[in-house]
Amino acid sequence: MSEKTAVRTREKWLDDVKVIACILVVLGHFFQSMTKANILPASDLYKWFNTTIYYFHVPLFFICSGYLYQKYSKVNSAGSWRKNVAKKALALGVPYATFTTATWVLKKVFSSSVNDQIGGLGDTLFLHPTAPYWYLYALFFIFLVTPTLAV
Repeated sequence: MSEKTAVRTREKWLDDVKVIACILVVLGHFFQSMTKANILPASDLYKWFNTTIYYFHVPLFFICSGYLYQKYSKVNSAGSWRKNVAKKALALGVPYATFTTATWVLKKVFSSSVNDQIGGLGDTLFLHPTAPYWYLYALFFIFLVTPTLAV
């Protein structure tokens, strides 16, 4: 698909939904950080807000990702499956590895100032993904096992 075709067929409603989900993510992480640092109290209002955001935005991101995956990733052979997995490994793996490594380095350098300590780099990258990058980790494995069929 050419770049011009991609722009013309872009679904504005989906972009709007992703913007709303991103805003909820930022708000959720902001308030979690402020509460962990004891800047804001963990009131009932905070607990309700945090729970509501997480019940809503994570499934919303998975729905958007699944919709786009089914729409644009058609697999009809082992070769196309491998190509699709490689494409997802690059699209999700590079940002995941980059940001996880950067976060790991910063948490190690400033270990006395962070709310949550972190394990080794290999453990963090492959076994225990750190927040908020667990989503990319989980999404890759979901894409890995979810079949898409050329219709």
